[in-house]
Amino acid sequence: MKVYIETYGCSANKSDSEIMAGILMLKGYEIVFDQTQADYIIINTCGVKKQTEDRILRRLQELSKSEKKIIVAGCLTKIDLEKIKSKIPNYHALTDPYSIDKIDIALEKGGLIFSEKPSEKPSLPKYSFNSVISIVQILEGCLSACTFCGTKLARGRATSFRPSSIINSIKDSINRGYKEIWLTSQDNSCYGKDIGTNLAELMNGISKIKGKFWVRVGMMNPLHIKPFLDDLIHVYKNEKFFKFLHIPVQSGSDKILKDMRRGYKVEDFLFYVKRFREEIDYITISTDIIVGYPTEKEKDFRDTIKLIKKVKPDVVNLSRFTPRKGTLAAQLKQLDPKVVNKRSQKIHKLVRKILEKKNKKWVGWKGEALIDEKNKNITTARNIYYKPIIVQGDLGQFRQVEITKSFANYFVGK
Repeated sequence: MKVYIETYGCSANKSDSEIMAGILMLKGYEIVFDQTQADYIIINTCGVKKQTEDRILRRLQELSKSEKKIIVAGCLTKIDLEKIKSKIPNYHALTDPYSIDKIDIALEKGGLIFSEKPSEKPSLPKYSFNSVISIVQILEGCLSACTFCGTKLARGRATSFRPSSIINSIKDSINRGYKEIWLTSQDNSCYGKDIGTNLAELMNGISKIKGKFWVRVGMMNPLHIKPFLDDLIHVYKNEKFFKFLHIPVQSGSDKILKDMRRGYKVEDFLFYVKRFREEIDYITISTDIIVGYPTEKEKDFRDTIKLIKKVKPDVVNLSRFTPRKGTLAAQLKQLDPKVVNKRSQKIHKLVRKILEKKNKKWVGWKGEALIDEKNKNITTARNIYYKPIIVQGDLGQFRQVEITKSFANYFVGK
């Protein structure tokens, strides 16, 4: 029997899809990349943004007319099960993020497959869809209670996976030829709090794995970094880790951060950025901004503009606020969409202007880069600072690169 898997959302979701594929292949199923060939179609859903949810729901409505057996997995089944059922009442199975180890049962028996706690994901079989990058989830859930986020409703309270299973998973990936490892979760900074360790200790263990590979550390909430900050900075200097820090601030206003229940202030974010930049030259700072939170006034927006101008992040993931079902922020009076759009456009233009100027300083840089992506005829490499550089070469190849051109979001090299 043939299975087609369609994935939406974050790298943790991509990892879940790879695990589902690995389990099904061991059970004798064939994974196909053309849905017309499939007997089963798995839709692995995301509940972070309304735009993505709307796209998924339209897709499910379309599939409800199909004669193929449809399995819906991922976060949306936990966030809004009834809406999923209404869009595809003839589903074969519905399953949640905790039950990916039971995907074979979902295909065989159908129905509702939900679990009370997550399985030890790094220990599960996996079929990677990328020949260079291996995604390793280090924990499930988070420790925060942000007013705008529906992911906590789907993924629950943080459950860290054992360091030994994570390290063994990475070793297996390296032995199979993978050159780039992504450490992912809903919040890497709270790793280990429930099992007496922390992210820095895990990274230290990973740094001792033999082989030529680079590791990208995923998003870290500023709230949980302080207790192990010095150790984190120290291990970040190791040659195996991309000099890339993803630390989402969300707003430049302390009032909005309080309303969001983020648990930190703008000065905390600034302190962490300052420390990393002092200790690691040229480190890439990536952050997230939500514009248009329901209580955001013009002054709050101006504070966010000031913060962006001050920090000049290398990457800004900008999102317009959209209410998510079951969250506190969804109960608030929403801002005029025209106001939100205007503010979003202003930040987008500011960030583009900053990066076009800032990235020019990289022209002439020479060093090693790993080719980790190919899209049609375009190959992209990443240097140790995780800068995307369009170059010629083969996937998985480490090669010497010189940056010859810069743009707001990428570079060109030779």
